[in-house]
Amino acid sequence: MRFISFLFIILLCSCQNSKDNSVEETTSNSIVEVVSKDDVQSLNYTEFVIDAKVERAISGWEKYNELQKVIVDIKDGNLTFLRDNNEIVVALIQELKSTIPEKVNSPHVMARIVALETKIFKLESNVNLSNAKKENVLNAIKEVLVAFSNFNLQMNKKLEKESQNIQRPQ
Repeated sequence: MRFISFLFIILLCSCQNSKDNSVEETTSNSIVEVVSKDDVQSLNYTEFVIDAKVERAISGWEKYNELQKVIVDIKDGNLTFLRDNNEIVVALIQELKSTIPEKVNSPHVMARIVALETKIFKLESNVNLSNAKKENVLNAIKEVLVAFSNFNLQMNKKLEKESQNIQRPQ
């Protein structure tokens, strides 16, 4: 009789653990799957890419390449990088700011990095909400993509302006 009651207690404990795990898995899966690649591709914004001069100037900028990979993941609807990785996101942005190549370093470019940082943190907070709404996440994704596009545009403008040789009349 003791053996049966002991077996019954173990069975109850193991059932409770399996219920908790399934609830956690369902919650995390539903948040990650809030948006799809098609949803992100349907967003309407102007995308600027870096031109050849900028690409040569920032070829060794590893943190920009990491950021670009994160943006590609976001475009694919993969938001796992932003899920509970606040320290990694902060480190990426800080290192992006501190390792900017001298050729593209200007107050205007830094302002675009700060704007991008703000939008990334906004998206991160939306993704980490337990009751994230699809429209809020999509709006935050669009803001991040626009901020990244403007960042690229600003770097293009910086090098274009420097390449112009304008002589002023005396």
